[in-house]
Order: sequence, then structure tokens, then C-alpha cells
Amino acid sequence: MNLEELKELLSVISNENEPIGINVHLVKKGENNEEIILKSDVSIGLSDELKSMFKETINQRFFTNDELVLNNISDANELINSVFYYDIDEFPQKLNILHAFSPWENYEEFSFNNDDIESIKAILITIGNEESYFTLFKHVYSITILKQDKVLGFVPIGNRFEKLTTNILQINNSIDFIYADNNLIINNLKTLTNAYGYKEIIKSQARERIELIRELNLIENIDELTSFVNNVKYAKRILKINPASPVLLLAKAQIIDFIRDHNKLNRKIRFSSCGEKIQLDTDVSKVVTIGILNDDYLKSNLTELDYESERKEEFNLEEA
Repeated sequence: MNLEELKELLSVISNENEPIGINVHLVKKGENNEEIILKSDVSIGLSDELKSMFKETINQRFFTNDELVLNNISDANELINSVFYYDIDEFPQKLNILHAFSPWENYEEFSFNNDDIESIKAILITIGNEESYFTLFKHVYSITILKQDKVLGFVPIGNRFEKLTTNILQINNSIDFIYADNNLIINNLKTLTNAYGYKEIIKSQARERIELIRELNLIENIDELTSFVNNVKYAKRILKINPASPVLLLAKAQIIDFIRDHNKLNRKIRFSSCGEKIQLDTDVSKVVTIGILNDDYLKSNLTELDYESERKEEFNLEEA
């Protein structure tokens, strides 16, 4: 998915030719830790305010933000002004409820008599109509719920302040994820990482990449990469290796010759006693080897300088 395709999915929010509505659902944690979707009965006035608030937020974030970048999350390019398309086959288990969610289904309604606000784990806000719509996913943090037994809330009743006697669910204009047409867009990577198990997915996917590397029979002590995966920082580097990378289709001897002939790489990578395999003996050698397998190292035909392809910066192995 590219940014223009994402904008097309979100454009319904500004469509003045067709009526669009807004539905609010709550994800509640049940007695056996199962997740239950409940319909929320929201007043017309509040619905209009929510629609207006998120229309402004989406326009500012996605339509008028000329610096916004949409990256595949597997690329691990965490730029400041970026959102991520979730392109990994392993979907976050804690977000599986999105697969089953249909905003037009007749869900049971949230009841203040039977349901506790503190049991709410997420808010699903759907904007659009049955032909075209998207859903905003908002994670409910502990601070999202204003608990009447934790604060002494002053509620104005006429000219008098009375004590807050119920919990309050707060909704701001932040967006964690967007789910549209079976596509998951990550607007808040920190939330995905800390609350929805993304760290473990990174490690799991990196281990699969290592198995692809193992088939090359290129590395003498490949288990060194396996232990490397335990550090998420390095697991992200391994995750960037594209299974369809042309490097993975090369003969082992070609890769070895490339390293030997490279006047910088050959100073950071050592070979086994037989000279036919890479010997990983430092963290730098591991990082550089991962970069080679991802085809990161280029040479300019014009200047004959070596570059790292991702940033097009002059190659500096000391920073690897």
C-alpha cells in the first residue's frame, strides 16, 4: 500500500455527496479474559462532535501533511513523521478481534448497569457508510478512565460542586491504529509495541529470516545470529532482509568474493579456517553481514564511493 491508496480509503470522511455516520463500539474484557465487542449508545450531539474532531485530525495527519511518509512496518524505517502499513503475515494476536469486527452487525449494547467501564480495553470508532468506511482503534490506557475512587472530582450541579460518583471514559483525538478494507495502519508504533506484542512478532519473524540464511550455508556459526535476535534492535535489522532479495539467490562463492574484494567490508568480516564461510565474531560483523544479505552496500559509478543504500550516506562501518 502507498500513501495515495491510504488517502483513498480515508477520503470518505470528506465526502459531501453521500451521508456518512459514526458508530462507537467498545472492546470489553470478559470474565475468562475473552474480548467482547459491545455497541455504545452515543447521543447525536456527541456523535457529531466525535465526527468533527476526527475529521480535523485525519485531514491534518494524512491530507495536509506534506512530510508524512507511509512505510511497510517490516522495513523498520522509523522516521519521525511516518505511519506504517502492517505487511507482516503474522498478525498481532491481541488485535485479532479486528478480523471479526463488523460495524454494521447487531452487537449487544454496553450497559452501565451490567458492564464496568474499567473492563473496557479499546474503543472502535467507525466512520462512513456500509459501502465505504474505516475504523479507528484507540487503546484504553489506565489514565483514559477517570476513576471516581482515585480522584476527588468536583462536578458542577447548578452553582454547587458535587462529588464525582461514577467513572468517566475520556476520548481525545489521538489515533493508535486504522483498520480499513482488511488493511491495518499503525499510527502509534509505541502502542503496538508495548500493548499488542509487536516485540515478540519482530523476534519471531527475524528467526524465520535466519532459517532462510541457514539454507545458504554461508555462515559458519549462524547460531550467533539466533542469539542476536533477543535484542529487538538487532531483530529489526534481520527483519528487513527481504526473502525475495536477489542476494539470497546468489551462489555462496559470489557473496564471499564480494566481501573479499570490498576494501571496507573485508576489514570487518572474517572467514572460517577453510575460507569458504563467514565467521561471526563481533556485533559489527553480524550487523554488516545482515546488511550484505539485504543488499545494503552500493558503489557509486560516478564517484566510486561506497554507500549504505537505505540512507545513501557514505559508508562508515564504525557506526554499524
